[in-house]
Amino acid sequence: MIGLGVIGCGTIAYWSHLRIARGLRGARLVAAADPDPAARARAERLAKIPVHESTEELLARPGIDAVIVSGPTHLHADLVISACEAGKHVYVEEPLASSTADGSRVIEAAGRTGVTVSMGFNRRFHPLFEQARQMLVDGRIGTVRAVQTTFCEPAAAGAMPEWKRRRATGGGVLLDLASHHIDLMRWFLDDEIASVHATLQSEITDQDSAQVELSMRGGVEVQSWFSCRSALSDWIEFAGERGTLRVDRHRPRLSLRVSRRFGYGVRSVPVPPTAAVAAWWGERVMRPSADPSYRRSLAAFVGLLRGEAVMPTLVDGMRALAIIEAAEESDRSGASVAVPAGSH
Repeated sequence: MIGLGVIGCGTIAYWSHLRIARGLRGARLVAAADPDPAARARAERLAKIPVHESTEELLARPGIDAVIVSGPTHLHADLVISACEAGKHVYVEEPLASSTADGSRVIEAAGRTGVTVSMGFNRRFHPLFEQARQMLVDGRIGTVRAVQTTFCEPAAAGAMPEWKRRRATGGGVLLDLASHHIDLMRWFLDDEIASVHATLQSEITDQDSAQVELSMRGGVEVQSWFSCRSALSDWIEFAGERGTLRVDRHRPRLSLRVSRRFGYGVRSVPVPPTAAVAAWWGERVMRPSADPSYRRSLAAFVGLLRGEAVMPTLVDGMRALAIIEAAEESDRSGASVAVPAGSH
């Protein structure tokens, strides 16, 4: 059994990590840590485990083999490095850090200590996204020519944690939202990003909206909109030679459209669910907002430590950060920014 600790008991830990870790096969939840008394009290009531005030206390506990880092973004690097130096394996929520400079410090610490550090790009483990990727690999819509994506999580400024309101402490839609879609573009298309053009807006909080254009090395163009001022949405649509494929995290099935057999226009093609998608449908009967990707991602992390699975790596985390910094540079300069091959 792999002993797990949770560092940071905020929203994502309360609603996902603490609940999931209690029932992970091959693992047991040992303890957690958070400096906020209210967060500690909620976590203790929920998980019935000791919750320490300091990370150091948690890392010094016996029986902890690995930790889940889900603190504020600007603390990720220091928290992961502390865990590495304590000899603990790490699952770190995206983004890896708030800068590539901090990300490089994490890579150095992981290499020096020999521990495993995995990225929490959980969307890769959503059964609907897995099915969509397999359909692209199988050529169901032919060669992909272009992609459009939108990821919006509306939030009133007063409801945001203080750290999320400022870029200096890891806030903004690029780090919070775009990092997911940047990673997914590399994963879905099995390609790297060649250049970035972006326009950012800071209406109420830092970087609360962003329009981002990515040019993939293979020639695919990607247009994305990210915002915490727009209505809730999270979808990706691929335009291929023979059809379009849309995956929407808030809808239970894929949308596949191809040309009509007779006459002008398009028709929808039913996409039967995979076994994993069908299981998710069953879960949605009782919990319509159920998202299995967090559970499946953490299960993969435990499997990785047992030699049974693969996970997104620190390289994946660094590549997302490099694209985010290129987008910020593009916004400042008003021009596209090239991302040199091998620069990550």
